[in-house]
Amino acid sequence: MKHLPLYIVGLTVLLSSCGNQSVPKSGVVSSTPTNLQRPGDLAPAKTGIKSNNVTNVNDTWRGMTWRLLDTRDGIVHVGADQATDPYRGDTSAASDLPILCLEQDGRPSPEGLATNFYDGWASGQVKLTPPITGSALTSQRIADQVCAAEFGPQWRMAEFHDGQANGEPGGWRFYANGNINTDSRFWVAINDQNANPWNSDGVRTDTVIPDSTKVLSERDRAGLLQASEDGRTLLFRSDTPLLANLSAGMVVVSRPTDAAPGGLLGRVRAVLNNGETTTVLTEDVPLEEVIQDGDLDAEIALDSGAIDYSRSGSMIQAQQSRLQAQRTFKLFSFSKTPFCLYDHQNRDLDCDDGASTGLKGRVPSTNYATFDGNLNAQANAFINVKIRWFSLRHFDAGVELTESAKAILDAKGSYTWNVNKDLNQWKITFSPIVFFIGPVPVVITPILVPTVGTDGEITATLHYEVTQNFSGRYGTEYNKGNGWSGIKSHSSNFTQSPATANGTGRASAYVGVKGIMAFYSSSVNGPQVFAHAKPFAEVEAKASAVIGQGAQIEACGYYGVRADVGVAFPLITSSTWQARVLDLRDQIGCWGAGQPGPGNGGNAYNTMTLNFTSVQGDVEVNKYNPVTGTATRIGYLGGDGSVDILNALNATGDTIIQVSSIAKRSSGIFGNYRRNIDMAVSANGRTVYDPSPTGCTGCHSAQVYQFTVNKANGTLTW
Repeated sequence: MKHLPLYIVGLTVLLSSCGNQSVPKSGVVSSTPTNLQRPGDLAPAKTGIKSNNVTNVNDTWRGMTWRLLDTRDGIVHVGADQATDPYRGDTSAASDLPILCLEQDGRPSPEGLATNFYDGWASGQVKLTPPITGSALTSQRIADQVCAAEFGPQWRMAEFHDGQANGEPGGWRFYANGNINTDSRFWVAINDQNANPWNSDGVRTDTVIPDSTKVLSERDRAGLLQASEDGRTLLFRSDTPLLANLSAGMVVVSRPTDAAPGGLLGRVRAVLNNGETTTVLTEDVPLEEVIQDGDLDAEIALDSGAIDYSRSGSMIQAQQSRLQAQRTFKLFSFSKTPFCLYDHQNRDLDCDDGASTGLKGRVPSTNYATFDGNLNAQANAFINVKIRWFSLRHFDAGVELTESAKAILDAKGSYTWNVNKDLNQWKITFSPIVFFIGPVPVVITPILVPTVGTDGEITATLHYEVTQNFSGRYGTEYNKGNGWSGIKSHSSNFTQSPATANGTGRASAYVGVKGIMAFYSSSVNGPQVFAHAKPFAEVEAKASAVIGQGAQIEACGYYGVRADVGVAFPLITSSTWQARVLDLRDQIGCWGAGQPGPGNGGNAYNTMTLNFTSVQGDVEVNKYNPVTGTATRIGYLGGDGSVDILNALNATGDTIIQVSSIAKRSSGIFGNYRRNIDMAVSANGRTVYDPSPTGCTGCHSAQVYQFTVNKANGTLTW
């Protein structure tokens, strides 16, 4: 869905003399359909509106549309058909349609052209803008600005009554000069009915754009010969109209062009005339300097029809014919699964399409870790901007990801590994999407990058596989006065097969998606908002056997989701902001004595001990009450040792345990404060939590671990 308050559209027309229209004494035009006489020969309705695959959040906002009826010898006949509704509007304001623009210069009608009230002469020429969302049209003034920005200062939005016959205004249709060839309907204004995107359901707050903001017109875009990748060096033909009044300090902004496929936005630093060409040097500029008052509110559904294959990864390009035949894209689950081989000498994870002639044929006989699987995904994007009086009040943007994946990990040898990788060969780059705040285009290129990661340690062999289903909405948000924060919501489901182990093994694997919204750029390195969701699974296995088949051994599986979001976006903020908005880890189940079971087998904890090693300084253990916000100390020790916390646990419900490391100063005049701690939690005869050790020098006391125990259910999460 795409909903944009404050945009572009114009209104100029006069409906006054259409039939016997009555005006009440209050001055409000009657909207009773019988008061506006339709011509008896209206053309049949023509559907097939072209838009950017959007759905309106509120279809009460609508606009009136016309279509091309006929064209010959440089004269076009445009007007209403049976689908046109000049009383309430006939098309959702969420639709992306061109505006019919008119330059009414008073030219006489062509010789021999028969005109009447319903088919008048508009005394000018018409053109169509590129598609614009109706809800961006916040007033006739803004709509006229769009036409003027695109075609020149004498252009405005065409209106229902622009056709004349015998010097009198008519309605419903008109003739004009022009060269329109389109199957699309287009926006037309009507000035005495509430049938426009800006007044069909109330009155919209109008957009205000400063005079220093220069939107590249149709001729300006044609005059742009070359743009650097970062958009900071622009080469124009010197006869480009934009250059006539362009000076340092002004802002140039453009929808995508051949020379700048991601669009343009920059503040002019210098204009250098080179004779037949002129170079314009620009620098970063925040949106709040480009727009005085304006809103943008958009939800975009993405599918395979919007993929730009020329800028996507090599594997996506190879799957182009298959992708075009389906409504949704499936990243790398087409005909072959991706296959990754870890090189433990170079500590690198290389991935290909899983063909037997690729990496699969080069797996060594020992000391390897392979990662196989597939990922199906669907993504949507969202963005909201609110600017008032050159001040950014609100900004949020991000992606919604729905995915399912399967990860299969095999390892053999005796070593450890840890690697994360962006699968750029499977990267999906979508065609730029253009929104508008007034006449200012905001250009966004969605990019999806599959990611894989694995880490672990083995002493012999390990086989492990897990299946996941995951859905999340992640992004970044800015509110004036409160700064940046993360957006997060998710749901997930994990299932795993029993692990096969010989010796000991520990492994973690994830298949994730990085969703990028690039602004005025088609590059993963340009200004962007990103969200990276990494659903992962872990396994720990001991002994020698196949789990679940009568072996007297133990293996436990864990699942979780980590999500990072951030903004590297000089158009909004001068600094990069990034945060982890979600770090969830929980137990799927354990297998012991050959029988699988949930968590701790569903048994209550009857023992629980915290075991500390490698301690430098002291350790404090607290029980935290989230209702009162207070912590009560339940254990304290100096150096290595154990703390039994069973009796401190709540009999039912959750208990939150916090562990702090207390720094101690080493001896000597120049001694430094230092702390170090390594903790493992054992319960009912097994290790249930073993986080990584932590330590530092020149630091002070800090909480280092927190976990939640449910004594009655026999579960521990962190």
